Amino acid sequence: MKLLFSLAFIFTAVFSYGQDYNFATQFADGKVILKDSSEMSGQIKWYPSQNDKLRFRKNEDENPVKYTPDDVISFSSGDMKFVPLHNFQAYADNYALIGTPTKIENTFGEVISEGKFNIYLTSIRGYNAITRTTQDYMNFVFQDASDPEKKLYAYPYIIRMKDKKYEKAKENLYLLFKDYPEIIEKIRAYKKENNFLEIIDMISNINAQKN
Repeated sequence: MKLLFSLAFIFTAVFSYGQDYNFATQFADGKVILKDSSEMSGQIKWYPSQNDKLRFRKNEDENPVKYTPDDVISFSSGDMKFVPLHNFQAYADNYALIGTPTKIENTFGEVISEGKFNIYLTSIRGYNAITRTTQDYMNFVFQDASDPEKKLYAYPYIIRMKDKKYEKAKENLYLLFKDYPEIIEKIRAYKKENNFLEIIDMISNINAQKN
């Protein structure tokens, strides 16, 4: 339950801006681990979306170097850690409008929980045809850590759309959590007005038991 309260606090802060990470609009202290496992400490800047590159500099006097998800193992700032996510279907503008998921080749996802099931939070930037503005579409992304193919399964979070689209998006989760009937039951009963963080908490508890 403690994790649930922590997540609720985090997401309240996140949604106050869209993605209110301290490094979204200005450089902030952080660390980057490159693919060769070398670590660099300095300052990072990254707007949470699938199209933005991570910028890193050792100090404010240096010109920043840009990195893609193919270049790094992870980066972190404060108690937040981000890792590359590759080749998955996310729920964004096309899904909210016509029910078609968006193929994401790569982006970064915030690590929410790791263990039997890895949980990430990612933001997909798209065009809102109703408001005629760009919008950040939040997705939780799940992964069975034992899956040799490392498949990623997304689920929309607080996206304004009809209930039937949320129901359609559940299909992959039924497959992923087939060995956990209590989670399946919770997902099946979930409606968009409910608190999805309760499901995240249940999965995180499974991770805690396996560690």
